Amino acid sequence: MSPFRFSPRPNRASEIRWREWGDGAFAEARERDVPILLGISAVWCHWCHVMDETSYSNPDIIREINDRYVPIRVDNDERPDVNRRYNMGGWPSTAFLTPDGEIVHGGTYLDPETMYGTVITVSDLWRLKRDDIKRRVDDSRAQEAVARAPKPGDISPEIVDMVGALIRGQYDPEHGGFGREPKFPQVNVLRFLLDEYRRHSSPELATMLKRTLDAMSRGGMYDHVEGGFFRYATRRDWSEPHFEKMLEDNAELLAIYADAHATFADAGYDRIVRDVIRWMDASLFQPESGLWSGSQDADEHYYGLDAAERARHGAPFVDRTLYTSWNALAAGAYVRAGTVLGDRAIAMRGWDAIAAIRKRFIDATGAIYRYDAGDGPRQPDLLGDAATVVALFAAAGQVDDAVALARRMRERLEDRDHGGFHDRPAGDELGRLARRERPLEENATAASALLRLAAVSADEEWRDIALRTLRSFVGEYRAWGQFAASYANTVARALRDPVSVVVVGRMGDAAAERLWRAARAVDDPDIALLHLDPNTRASLIAERGFPPERTAAYICVGTSCSAPLGDEAALARELRALRGRVVSPA
Repeated sequence: MSPFRFSPRPNRASEIRWREWGDGAFAEARERDVPILLGISAVWCHWCHVMDETSYSNPDIIREINDRYVPIRVDNDERPDVNRRYNMGGWPSTAFLTPDGEIVHGGTYLDPETMYGTVITVSDLWRLKRDDIKRRVDDSRAQEAVARAPKPGDISPEIVDMVGALIRGQYDPEHGGFGREPKFPQVNVLRFLLDEYRRHSSPELATMLKRTLDAMSRGGMYDHVEGGFFRYATRRDWSEPHFEKMLEDNAELLAIYADAHATFADAGYDRIVRDVIRWMDASLFQPESGLWSGSQDADEHYYGLDAAERARHGAPFVDRTLYTSWNALAAGAYVRAGTVLGDRAIAMRGWDAIAAIRKRFIDATGAIYRYDAGDGPRQPDLLGDAATVVALFAAAGQVDDAVALARRMRERLEDRDHGGFHDRPAGDELGRLARRERPLEENATAASALLRLAAVSADEEWRDIALRTLRSFVGEYRAWGQFAASYANTVARALRDPVSVVVVGRMGDAAAERLWRAARAVDDPDIALLHLDPNTRASLIAERGFPPERTAAYICVGTSCSAPLGDEAALARELRALRGRVVSPA
């Protein structure tokens, strides 16, 4: 069976002698002394399919690539570490490399005429002017090393304010969203706005957030027949979408709409929450694994049909590959959605998915694998997966698992010299993978996870590591513009006292359940929640010093906890008194 996936429509792309990313392909390029053609695609990507059907199906291009290059094909979703280093501005990415994997030239979709000319030109340049190419590559590498050097500093509220100002400057008051076109959901920006509103109750933030959430769910980017969001809209008013539907996007939007419903109960977002779940359950959920498939293909014709016509037409292709971090996002979103809707069945699907992630993707050493395409889990210890799963387990109160996985993340990925985490382990030195990247968004996820882990574990070391991670990006976050939203959101969390609510009581006990419902109803994004059942968590209860025989809630700031609170009214009163506390971390 071929490891590569091409357009589902007729094409000849498989006649190119594609190699997988690995030692063999690079060794062949060095032995033949020819450049590498790297094609980065995705199974859901419309223009990747078009390139398969056009440029990669042209017989002259096929011949020249096979004669002049070692062609390597990489799936973006399976290898985000390769994509991060070689993406040329979108998908498909078409990169022409030296035999050692340095970039000579590249672009995204190249039509047949452009592709043929580039294939010939780059090959001839490598044959005739390789010394010039090597010199230019060396200069570029030196400049990149200077630009990417960590620039640590102190975190402060000014970071949150600056990113907030950038977001306000990009806000589109007429149509909602940010920028003009194309319009992407920008889930990290939406999460920043929602969490900042919940911290400070700013009417301006509420207006920006609700205008955008309403516009997305009422416009063309939303599937009003089957539910779920398309990947993005090509026009400023959210019309004319690109029709791919991604698990990652929909899981994050599900969580945002669920939290927005909890905050704006009369806005009607509960309908969107149920609609997204309806599509995810019908189209992506795999009962045999208890997890969700990765994506559903774009099909402009299909999505223009009504429900009856769609049923006769047949649904677009679903990529049944299971991606760990995306499923972790989905599991957490289902638990949250079930909580705010009061729907136990939805929440239980999330809890079951957490168990399925642990069983399928985490091995006995604590390694978290990236994906499973049906032949077993592959690609361990990528930061995006590790950080997302640690965040999931910490939020779910599965403290022992979260601690073990966080230790593995530190061991394999921590930048001990500068703080923060690399995106992948050392060891695979092929091409630009030898340069260990420190992606801002994934580090923000890791820092946020560790802040929550510190609160639920009462171990301040995790908070120290999170603060060091955030400090290591102070000198460079501005370069990310509004895409630093997740970083700024985590800084805002770190600047507040680390507050947790711990409920001690047996599952099913009426008093414990009332306290737990009151804790979960708190509209504060930075408070960590933990339910400890004496039947299953006796050791952690003893470690924290709580009396196991007493059903009560405790509000803890750092490692200092309140007197026991025996009813929900007392708990709510004490939480209101804490709202808005901000400290500057040592």
